[in-house]
Amino acid sequence: MNQLSLAGIDGQHFWGFLTAFGTLSLLDQHARECDLAAPRLAFKEDNTAILQSPIAKEQLAAVLLANLRDLQPYLDGCLGEIKKPSDFTRSSFEAIALASVTPTTVDFLAGLACVVGEEPSESTLCAANGASHQNLIQSMRDVLKLVEEEHVWSALFETWRRSYRIPDDKRKELALGTRKPTLRLDPADERLYALRLSNPTTTDDFATEIGAQALAIPAFGLLPVVPGKQPVTISSKRLRQRVTFSWALWNTPATLRTLRSLVWMGVGHPDELRERGVFAAFSVDRVSGAKGKLSFAPSGGVW
Repeated sequence: MNQLSLAGIDGQHFWGFLTAFGTLSLLDQHARECDLAAPRLAFKEDNTAILQSPIAKEQLAAVLLANLRDLQPYLDGCLGEIKKPSDFTRSSFEAIALASVTPTTVDFLAGLACVVGEEPSESTLCAANGASHQNLIQSMRDVLKLVEEEHVWSALFETWRRSYRIPDDKRKELALGTRKPTLRLDPADERLYALRLSNPTTTDDFATEIGAQALAIPAFGLLPVVPGKQPVTISSKRLRQRVTFSWALWNTPATLRTLRSLVWMGVGHPDELRERGVFAAFSVDRVSGAKGKLSFAPSGGVW
């Protein structure tokens, strides 16, 4: 196994944690398909990620990108008419669920939404809800068509500079118009109109870490929407218009199956979690602004 320090990924931040979780998911899928040892993930005391990988560092970005692009046919095909999770109807959701024949696509669909009665309930990790022409599933399609191997490498091994801007030829080729390639997991995505130097309706000054946007996509497939009177993504709590998602960081390298159960457990039992190698817990609020626009606040420590 190769011990890799993922210096670009800071797990104390919501976007960074989902990027780490998505990275482990992609590599675990590759390991199972190629009969390799299962990868393991942990975090250092400074909250950066450590990956025990059956793939050498030089090959990792290419392997992850190839597995990311395996999602494209599903996003373009079964989900091709869906822009955001709230676009599902009961009939369309059931039809797509029946067509989602692999564990990966079934889990991914469950991480986007669920249907209770006749109404669809979107993932409470969704902040790209249609406001400002930003739609979660459409953004996933755009991100996967823009991301390249060098972007994945930078997101893993270099400090995030959030410097990627869509090249003009790509914007034209993909007919992106004013769409932004963002899942809106970064608090910096919510820059209030009144505090900006430029008019966002006439100026394209959006920049992001496109590799991290891409690597966070498969994390949705690990965090299903739990049915209930008011469905929420697992490890989340809802209080009126505010949803809080919580996660832990651990220092003992563990497989995807173990970490999935750890995240689903929540952070409410510190003593038990510390016995499992957890050294810190964090949470983030998804908040609602004017006209129903959603965004994530900066994450904070729980214990």
